[in-house]
Amino acid sequence: MAGGLVGRGSGAGGSGGSALSRLGARRRSGGGALSEINITPFVDVVLVLLIIFMVTAPLLVRSLTVDLPTARMRSAESTERVIVTVDDQGRTFIKEAAVNPLLLEERLREIVEFEGAREGYLQGDRSLEYGQVIDVIDAMKRAGFDRVGLVYAYPGEQGRR
Repeated sequence: MAGGLVGRGSGAGGSGGSALSRLGARRRSGGGALSEINITPFVDVVLVLLIIFMVTAPLLVRSLTVDLPTARMRSAESTERVIVTVDDQGRTFIKEAAVNPLLLEERLREIVEFEGAREGYLQGDRSLEYGQVIDVIDAMKRAGFDRVGLVYAYPGEQGRR
């Protein structure tokens, strides 16, 4: 048999035949390196881009220097909170100090103006009538409170207050 396609004898010393047989073995085994995707270089590039963006992003933010005018209005960022309490007998308290219900709005307005309080909380007894609660909330809003909240207790906390 003189055919050189079987894998023997095409070249000097028969070394070319063994190369052909190795090539054929690779093709039969599924393609070798062509079937796998190497994502390591991709991950490296993405991480480098991420670092570049993280470093340059703060530099892209530009701020303008502006001489702002001042206002006489009070700041809404006060952390002062006022608790108004109405007990079961209808007595009204601001921060545990008794207040005449007729003077409640005036006293709350003073607190808003001089102490800068912007948040108020109403702590009312459960036996109060709905109208009494609304009257106190209305007085707090007219006095200048931006937010008025209601204080309540979760089940099991009732005895602690």
